[in-house]
Amino acid sequence: MQREQKTTSGPLLEIDFYPVFEDGRRIPTRAPKTKPTSAQQKKYNDTQATKKFIRLANANFDNTDFLMHPTYSPSKSPQTEQEARRDIVNYLRRVKTRRASELRALNKSLAEAAAASEALPNNEYLKQSIEELKRKIKKLEEPFRYIYVIEKQVYKTGSRAGLANYHFHLFITGGLNSKVLESMWKNGSRSNCNNFQPERFGPEAAAAYMSKDPQGSKRFSYSRNLKQPKKKAKDGRLTRRGVERLAKLRVDDRAYWENRYKGYRFLRCYARCNPYNGHWYVTAIMYKSSEKEPPTWTAEDWLTEDF
Repeated sequence: MQREQKTTSGPLLEIDFYPVFEDGRRIPTRAPKTKPTSAQQKKYNDTQATKKFIRLANANFDNTDFLMHPTYSPSKSPQTEQEARRDIVNYLRRVKTRRASELRALNKSLAEAAAASEALPNNEYLKQSIEELKRKIKKLEEPFRYIYVIEKQVYKTGSRAGLANYHFHLFITGGLNSKVLESMWKNGSRSNCNNFQPERFGPEAAAAYMSKDPQGSKRFSYSRNLKQPKKKAKDGRLTRRGVERLAKLRVDDRAYWENRYKGYRFLRCYARCNPYNGHWYVTAIMYKSSEKEPPTWTAEDWLTEDF
């Protein structure tokens, strides 16, 4: 029996076709009592971590949120990961507090603008101001979410040879001004806070870059309130031969996939035949976009597997 599993992460959609037993268990892809090599296992673990990161980024952040890169001045850089992690956690706590303060101030301004609008109902400037205040308030009322990665570099030459310098890559909920967020990082001269732009750079580009060479005790850290990707499976809609036809005839057929999953744009399709069980595995990647052309796709190892 063939399974069609959809994984939806915000606008990102993955569709996997693979074989299962009648009771729903996946059909083994390796002979009994065989294990992958350490290199194969490492590649698999890295790929799974990257996929998880990409899914979480797309499920929780869009172009109203920020991608930020806080850095340290050499003289201020901590020398342990524990100290660096404490700094970023404290920064995030200050941002959360600042968001709450800004929300209170905007609600007060909205009440004043609404009162003024009642006295001047035809004032277009007041109407526009009220709409802008409502937009900002709505964003600040969203739960505060983040994902961050710590990177460590060690100076090889000069007076600081052997010393460490850390920096971070950070997805963070919008609502505050980017310049405000940059100014709140007090440990370095650069923090580079910009809107996350998945439709310009590709929905996976930033997340794949951030997780490609993780440092420290965890690949990435994130707030507990992140929205998780949604998975939905259907069995028996396609036969084994039907999946094989997808693999051999539809891998590059953009029109076919966009017609099958309406509202999504085709990005890429992978197909591979398992040498042990003889079944075909197919994965299509789609993205919900208003653009005429789909975003650039650059994560080459997104769904490759070692059987």
